[in-house]
Amino acid sequence: MLETRIVKKGSVEAGKAQKLIDSQFPKSERIPMAFLLARANKNFTDFLTYYDNEEFVGFTYSVTHNDLTFIFYIAIDPAVQSKGYGSMILNQVQAQYPNNRLVLNVEMLDERAENSEQRIRRRAFYAKNGYENAGIITSVHGNTLDTLITGGTTKIEELQTLFKQFTGVYLGIFIKYKLSYTENGGV
Repeated sequence: MLETRIVKKGSVEAGKAQKLIDSQFPKSERIPMAFLLARANKNFTDFLTYYDNEEFVGFTYSVTHNDLTFIFYIAIDPAVQSKGYGSMILNQVQAQYPNNRLVLNVEMLDERAENSEQRIRRRAFYAKNGYENAGIITSVHGNTLDTLITGGTTKIEELQTLFKQFTGVYLGIFIKYKLSYTENGGV
């Protein structure tokens, strides 16, 4: 099992997470670190880094509402990618929330996308780890993302409640997201 450390404002952990966010996520998918840290103080949020024998391997940022845990970020340090750490971390999140459905978003498959192969590999990784398409699309800041889930199903209303809990009343005014069912979704 990997060692976890809580990410707090001004910590070395926050710097490591910020570096991964900046290098691994498009600008349009980056949530400001100040906001992530402010919301990390809430009892429904987990902001964790992961270590293997003192070597930093990655981080997660997740929000839980009832039995639904949304993984906003999971990132593995490029220096240790393809060594099984992503699966280890997903397993640890599942162990932390054994009775919860786990949800995350991924870029939609698009053969015209510059990172088309990466999207296919990412989708295969999550499928290998038990994630299925939830039949829901999330549109936020010009990005259209597929929602994946393991441990059950979810409805748009549940995700909206979780997002509102995460963003709070005021920030929810500025963060515009739209959830919709795919053709096969909402069943």
